[in-house]
Amino acid sequence: MTENPSIRRAYGAAAARDPGETGFLQALETFYSALAPFLEARPRYAAAGLLERLGEPEQAVCFPILWTDGRGAPRQARGFFIQYSTALGPCRCSVLFRTGLDMAAAKALALESTLEHSLTGLALGGGFIGADVSPTGWDDGESRRFCQGFMLALYPLLPRSFRPRDWAGLIPRRELDYLAGQYERLAAMDPCLRGLTSVPEPEPMPRQQATGHGLCAFAELTLRRMGLPGLGSRTVLIAGRDGPAAWAGERATRMGARVIALGDGAGCLYAPDGLPLPVLRNIATQPELPLLLWAIRAPGVEYRPGPGLWDIPAELVFLCDGHGRLDVEDARRLTARRPAGVFEAVPRSCTALAARLLSSGAVPYSPAIASGAGGAIMACRRYDDRLTQWESARVLRAGMEHIFRTVWDEADQAGRPGDLDAGARIAAFRRLADAILAKGL
Repeated sequence: MTENPSIRRAYGAAAARDPGETGFLQALETFYSALAPFLEARPRYAAAGLLERLGEPEQAVCFPILWTDGRGAPRQARGFFIQYSTALGPCRCSVLFRTGLDMAAAKALALESTLEHSLTGLALGGGFIGADVSPTGWDDGESRRFCQGFMLALYPLLPRSFRPRDWAGLIPRRELDYLAGQYERLAAMDPCLRGLTSVPEPEPMPRQQATGHGLCAFAELTLRRMGLPGLGSRTVLIAGRDGPAAWAGERATRMGARVIALGDGAGCLYAPDGLPLPVLRNIATQPELPLLLWAIRAPGVEYRPGPGLWDIPAELVFLCDGHGRLDVEDARRLTARRPAGVFEAVPRSCTALAARLLSSGAVPYSPAIASGAGGAIMACRRYDDRLTQWESARVLRAGMEHIFRTVWDEADQAGRPGDLDAGARIAAFRRLADAILAKGL
């Protein structure tokens, strides 16, 4: 923790208020520590109490979810609704169903969502919605009953600006349809809401594809700015097995890189000459299938069971797995090989200690709020404009260039050139803080 008295005071207040929320306190410490040089040069932000303001969500609600399983037995889980900040605009929440999720993790993800939206320049606030259970593997009946129970409890908390399609690409299509159906049913009986729209068909640039492609664009911009060769001919290691991970691998391969490994703590695909492009596309479009299947079908591809992903040397590392997180010991092994860069696409793909080690200067490291913001950029555009595939790619590229320039310039002004982690958090904080001061919140 930095010695800045304003930061120590704000963090101490948060720790005294919620001493058991370790995950959130670590995220808050990472955020605050990056702001130290910025606040020393601009003490008016700390004097206005903005650190304390951003250390507490506007709303944090925990609610029960009730449903019956396939045998008719009653089940109960815990749901979360976090509205972190609406200083920049109406709250747009990320969503996650994960076993073991708790309030601390939910608040940390809500903070990351807020910072990401601030960085992109969108007029949106940030938040999080989730549950501490995953419906993956359930039959259709139980999944439907769970989603109906979840939406029934969540509905009174949702802002009027909420649209079910905001969650497209964040949760499986089956659960999205069930949640949207229940929401529309409840809203039809609500005299305050009219004109609902159903979940649309996928647009040319779905959210997870945009996240993976945006990650590659950010990595390319970083390497070029540092005077290094771009992705072409680089070897890439991807932590993750579906969604942004596979799309990042597909895009990197088309840019000339060799994706030599892709997987998580349970196992990975390995190919020293690079995973074939058709395999990466199949993983992206059929994430429910096991990785072992693609090793059987594709010659030259080996499946390696177990947590041996970080033993594979590569020039670039993409962190796209919010489930199997990179811990500090793995980060030490990773930095010992001096990769050209580590880029995060999914929030909390590495622990706070691992992120601090990576951002200490050992290797170039970018957090998900910057390099993983492609999905947020396209999620807001694809429903307002009917973009072609080419136009979507152009919009995504322009958005990632804007984020990169903002992050790089903030790091330079803070006296930490090349520190993408600090630059991203400072830039996000500056826009949030200016909005709070301008609106007198």
